[in-house]
Amino acid sequence: MIRHAEGLPFTKIAVTVPTETYAVVERLRRQLGKSRSAVVALALEEWIRSIDLAEADRRYVEGYLRTPEAVDEIGAVAAQATSHWYRWSPGEPLRAADSSPPPAARRAERARRAAPPSKRSKPSKRSRR
Repeated sequence: MIRHAEGLPFTKIAVTVPTETYAVVERLRRQLGKSRSAVVALALEEWIRSIDLAEADRRYVEGYLRTPEAVDEIGAVAAQATSHWYRWSPGEPLRAADSSPPPAARRAERARRAAPPSKRSKPSKRSRR
């Protein structure tokens, strides 16, 4: 972000914007407690930053096209990134009738039942189905 230190020169500009845009900017800047100058300066800084990022992205893509990564390099990076993952296999699929609620849901239901009647919340219509 461009920082505005005391003593730096400033230039005044006049801009014309659509009335609807102006109304929205005025409402938002009042809510945020910002001056018009601060809002316009911030918008211009963000615009400059977006152009700089787009240029950096363009240079990255051009460099990649000139020297793409080899497939074995990509595989090595992926293998290293996932080397700490444990092995998993899906097993047999469960039928809805075979599944039970997760442990947290079972604990919550036990706690609800154990609470005094005045503290119990009624199950919602959805949970009674």
